[in-house]
Amino acid sequence: MPRKRTGIRLLLLLSFAGVLHAQQAQQDTKQVVQQRLAPKAPDKEKAEAVVAKKQEAEIRALVDQLVFAEGDATDQPTLSPGIRDNSDEYRERFERCQKAFSKLMEYKQLAFPVLVEHLDDKRQSINFRNHHMGNSVGDACYWNLYYQLQDRPEGYSRYGYMRKGRDGENHVKPYWEGTPFDEAGGIVKWLKASAKLNYTEKQIKCLKWLLEKEKKIGAADAESYFINILPLEIQILERRLENGEDVQAELDRLKRVSEKKLASAIPKELLPAQR
Repeated sequence: MPRKRTGIRLLLLLSFAGVLHAQQAQQDTKQVVQQRLAPKAPDKEKAEAVVAKKQEAEIRALVDQLVFAEGDATDQPTLSPGIRDNSDEYRERFERCQKAFSKLMEYKQLAFPVLVEHLDDKRQSINFRNHHMGNSVGDACYWNLYYQLQDRPEGYSRYGYMRKGRDGENHVKPYWEGTPFDEAGGIVKWLKASAKLNYTEKQIKCLKWLLEKEKKIGAADAESYFINILPLEIQILERRLENGEDVQAELDRLKRVSEKKLASAIPKELLPAQR
């Protein structure tokens, strides 16, 4: 009998401990939720404001480092070091612009307001697209935004202005013919229309625009699909995965299609009609 009572007591104690553990877990969860919903402490807000101000100052300093020479930009290209000017001074100024451009991209969306503010900056910079697309600081700021948002993957497309489509005709490649920004009335209007999207969602939006254009052209053959369409499909899934979407299975499938060059997996409507 004593053993039975001891066993009952032990069960009661274990049950009571379980209830206490559950109550403590609920209390801990409640505290976490309350902490997240509670207003930020003045000291924390002040610290965040200081960090934000410092970051803005760094971004503005980098924009100033995009200046290559005094005066306004001209329609003449700023040639790479060694073509006409092989001096150390020329090379240092040129590379300073390149480094500033790269560092601005690292700030991602934090740099957008300052980059937009300087879109009309006429100061002389260097070319960041090619020798015929403008080389002012404003142009540099535009291309910085462009490259970040377009987010085109490696292995996509090849050198050239045109490519053959499913109809066998040559078509201007979409990124030469226009941008999603043009269709929105300019990059400023596009950013305003996309204000509710986070950084990754903005990239996805641009990639989908490009993919739609490429699919409209179609592929002249399987190789064309693997170069001009599939890399964009994979990149979109990569970004969607980063954004928390459940797309891993489809991403793995398309990666297998790419790695093994599975022509049988290409949607028929993207290829020339069978005769």
